[in-house]
Amino acid sequence: MTKTRKSRVVHNWNCDQPPSSSMAGRPRTPSSFFKIILPSTIQDMKLRIPKKFVKEYGDELSTFATLTVPNGDIWQVGLEKSDMNILFCDGWRDLVEYYSICYWYFLVFRYEGYSNFYVHIFDKTATEIQYPPSKNSKLEDQVDIIDLDDTNTSSHDMLNENEMSNSVELPTKHKEVREKLLGKKISGMSSKGKLMMSRGKERAIQAARMLKPKNASFVGIMPPSYYMYLPGEFSMNIGQNQIVTLQTPNGKQWCVWCYYYNPPSLRMRIGKGWTAFSRDNNLEEGDVCVFEVIKRKPVVLSITIFHVVDHQSSD
Repeated sequence: MTKTRKSRVVHNWNCDQPPSSSMAGRPRTPSSFFKIILPSTIQDMKLRIPKKFVKEYGDELSTFATLTVPNGDIWQVGLEKSDMNILFCDGWRDLVEYYSICYWYFLVFRYEGYSNFYVHIFDKTATEIQYPPSKNSKLEDQVDIIDLDDTNTSSHDMLNENEMSNSVELPTKHKEVREKLLGKKISGMSSKGKLMMSRGKERAIQAARMLKPKNASFVGIMPPSYYMYLPGEFSMNIGQNQIVTLQTPNGKQWCVWCYYYNPPSLRMRIGKGWTAFSRDNNLEEGDVCVFEVIKRKPVVLSITIFHVVDHQSSD
């Protein structure tokens, strides 16, 4: 089968849809189930979740699920609901084709709550497949987080030791990391261009530090991926997998999906909708974003953007 990159998700949600109260809690006990891939499964490109599982946990499931395979790849797959039937649908084909899943394969699902599943894939010999190297570069998880105020972090998001390891250190260490992240873009740039970018980055960070948010907040640097990660303490302000509204200072809004991408980690990831937000706001890798919670029910995050290009100078 032709392998395709991941992943499509269901498109029928909007900002007016309230968070589902049924998504608020984790499952009462861990639960697993397995599914044999039948010829009809391949033909329909949908997979039905067992009714016993649906009866027990169906009211906790959102309109789409996050599936994580052993190599670390993460897929967002739509959930089609009808009475007591729930099926994996939109995005399921992408996963099937990517791992060359055929009929008589069987898949073991372990439910982790918040519509998150871990999935193990076994072939016709009843042996787990050899997963390809993860397409999710480790650099995607390394989102730089900085404090707005070096001397007082009590009113802002507090970072644990792991998150602090990704904090910005300028200029030496950060320059090395940036060159790795930017790859060809950096390597093909003149020394003057690199200097201007470095200065632009530092000035953008300093400009961000001038803000004094009144509510829970953090500063993130645009990562080299289609996702944005939220530090654990800040994620607690969102609380559960749900649709969140992002609002820029001009009042424009975008809907995004926030979810716990690697339970039991407390960090959340902004998935579907972030690409559109990035495109509409001309976000580029390295741009600095200040996130602030301005409303909790439903959750609205204010985002103030400081573009590196706007802070570059040849002096």
